[in-house]
Amino acid sequence: MENSGIEILNLTHAISYELQFISTDRRIPTGQPTSLGYNQIGGPLAGDKIGHANGPIFKVEFVDIPANEHIRIWGIDNADADVVVYPTNYLINNPKLDIWLRKFEWTNAAGVTESAPASYKILGHRKRIQSYVHG
Repeated sequence: MENSGIEILNLTHAISYELQFISTDRRIPTGQPTSLGYNQIGGPLAGDKIGHANGPIFKVEFVDIPANEHIRIWGIDNADADVVVYPTNYLINNPKLDIWLRKFEWTNAAGVTESAPASYKILGHRKRIQSYVHG
């Protein structure tokens, strides 16, 4: 039996939320390819993990963002050449995006990265699955 819940994270400008594979295989030297392990968001070490769940962020919610700004948003498979720049006025009217998030940055209308506003609240949602085995 599986029970699924949602972990909600406060997201930060220009931080990578890309999945990193963490090896748990103790039979081979560190850095060698293996399929034993798990994915996490955060840096390449287990201690760099952001949050508690292991899956990707699948929904981004724009709770409190300033009007007349722009945000560049990478999906999990986007390259820099095909990344989308959203005006915040659109995101204020459509505050939830169903996207596997890799990263977001505050930008100008041309997509050039700028400093983040002093105050904003953007949330990321991801699944947390608990499995139960009854014997």
